[in-house]
Amino acid sequence: MSRIFDALQRSQGDDPIQRTATPEQPLAPEIPAPMAQQNVAEAPMPHAAAGHGAAAVQASRDWLSVPPDRVLHPKPSPEQRLITLTNHNSQGAEMFRVLGTRLAHMKDRRQLNRLLVTSAVVDEGKSVIAINLAIALAQRPGERVLLMEADLRRPTAAVLLSSKTLPGITEWHEGKLQIQDALYQVGNFPLWFLSAGKGLSEPLPVLESLEFANLLETVSAHFDWVVLDSTPMLPMADAASLARLCDGVLVVVREGHTRRKLLNKALESLDKKKLLGIVFNEAASQQISYDRYYGGEYYAKKAGGMAETEKEKAATA
Repeated sequence: MSRIFDALQRSQGDDPIQRTATPEQPLAPEIPAPMAQQNVAEAPMPHAAAGHGAAAVQASRDWLSVPPDRVLHPKPSPEQRLITLTNHNSQGAEMFRVLGTRLAHMKDRRQLNRLLVTSAVVDEGKSVIAINLAIALAQRPGERVLLMEADLRRPTAAVLLSSKTLPGITEWHEGKLQIQDALYQVGNFPLWFLSAGKGLSEPLPVLESLEFANLLETVSAHFDWVVLDSTPMLPMADAASLARLCDGVLVVVREGHTRRKLLNKALESLDKKKLLGIVFNEAASQQISYDRYYGGEYYAKKAGGMAETEKEKAATA
């Protein structure tokens, strides 16, 4: 089962590889929970637009008001591990909320609007981490979040959120649509999604163009958080190009998959002032009895459920 660690730096000089982290327990059984809902029209405006008067407020609302056919209703399978959607009360979902809280605290001390989520090599689970993090941030009160699929080589996020092909950055760059027409809202969350569109074999001309830099500036003014799901750092240069346009970088490391030598080489390509920390995916460590407290023994006793001994037997079955 999936476990996640977060190891955000406590200062700019920390070595994120050496930080200790709070481990995640194996996912709790499926517990139905209502998705967080928010009235988009009544939510506070992003900080970047709030100081520019009524015109800016109206512009943001025009941007973020999408027609019904551009509202996504993802129904992820357990194998896709979007636990912030499917298992809201699990410790896995809670760890993403903890990660979001730590990022919010960092944002109080520094500019932190655009987050790049990348990895050293392929198949680390970065897209799954990016989506779960974006959902966790969108669950925070008053936050508007954009998830941008910036991996133009092998787009993955769109496949996890929708069963249909979504036009996006590639089609925008080719002049086939306005960027507002490529924004999709995810369910009832204050979360919007901009897909990569069709994949490109060589996306650097797009990512390093002035038009893309201006695009990122424009969308950032409408959202509190912009989470970019990037390509891996090795062997491509895409992530390094994107990192210069972002305020901070999270690196996903999958236990038993990433070679330390490759990880160190990848980290050398990043500006250390922008490296926020490392998210460990599928990491095995000590267990925390999360389910036993939340939704487990305490609530079972209170509701007159099974006895403690029976609960322990069921937990070990």
